[in-house]
Amino acid sequence: MGIGDRHQKKDVEAALKRAEAVGLKVTRTGKGHRWGYLICCPCSVRHTVACTPQNPTEEANGIDRFTRRHANCA
Repeated sequence: MGIGDRHQKKDVEAALKRAEAVGLKVTRTGKGHRWGYLICCPCSVRHTVACTPQNPTEEANGIDRFTRRHANCA
């Protein structure tokens, strides 16, 4: 993620940083209700990250779940 590509919710931003540390790709789209995607390049699976999630903690937990599932691929 580049400068200015930070998520506005602290919980979600921390989860995205953990995913990046494992080797997953974080891309910012900024279209509609999507903030961006979390992509596992080896298996071509992506997880949508909401721009304004109803529950930021639950969104962060979903990112962490995706990260755990794909940590061994990245």
